[in-house]
Amino acid sequence: MNFMSAVVDSSYAVGAGVLIVWGLIDCFFGYRVFRFAVALIGALVGALLLSGAAAQLGGGNELVYWIAFGGGAVLGAILSFCFYLVGVFLAGFSLGYVVAVGLVPFTGPAVTLLAGTLAGTVTGLLALVLQRFLISAATAFGGAFRVALGVAFFVEQLDWQPFLRSPDRVPALLVDRWWIMAVMFGLGLCGLIVQLRRAPERKAVEA
Repeated sequence: MNFMSAVVDSSYAVGAGVLIVWGLIDCFFGYRVFRFAVALIGALVGALLLSGAAAQLGGGNELVYWIAFGGGAVLGAILSFCFYLVGVFLAGFSLGYVVAVGLVPFTGPAVTLLAGTLAGTVTGLLALVLQRFLISAATAFGGAFRVALGVAFFVEQLDWQPFLRSPDRVPALLVDRWWIMAVMFGLGLCGLIVQLRRAPERKAVEA
C-alpha cells in the first residue's frame, strides 16, 4: 500500500468515526444542539458543493480544491445558522425523505426521488409548525443513519461518502443491507424517546 492509499484509508476511517460520534450526539441530544447541527450540515453541504465545483473547474488542482472546501464550509455554516427556519425545514425534509425511501419499495430512481421529495416537503412544512417533535424525530433518525453508515465502514469497509452526496442511492443500500435499516430505525426510535422524555423533565426543573 503506498503513502497516498494509506492517507485515503485513514481519512475514511476518521470520517466514519466522526459520523458515529456526530450521529450519536444528534440522535440523543438533537433538539438541544439543533442550531449547531444546522450550521454543521450547512458547512458539510457548502464544502461538498464548492469543492465539487472546484474539482470540475479547477483542472484537478488540489490547493484550489481544499481552499474551496474550507471556504464552502465556512459560508455554508454561516448561512445555515442565520437562516434557522430553513434549517428546520431541511431537518423535516430529511426525515420524510429517509423514511419514505427506506420503507416503501419504489421502482426506479426517478420515482424514488419524486416520492422522497414529496414526503420530505410535507414533513418539512410540518416541522415549521410542530418544531419540537419533528426536529427531535429528524435528528434522531438522521443521526441513527449516520451512525449506521459509520459502523458499516468498520464492519465491511463500506464507502460512506456516496450516500451522503447522493441520497437517491440510500434506498438500494437499505435493501441490500437490512441490518443498516434495522440499526437506523431501532436506534432512531430510542433517540426519539429519549429526546421527548427530556422535554417534560426540563420544563419541571425550570418551573
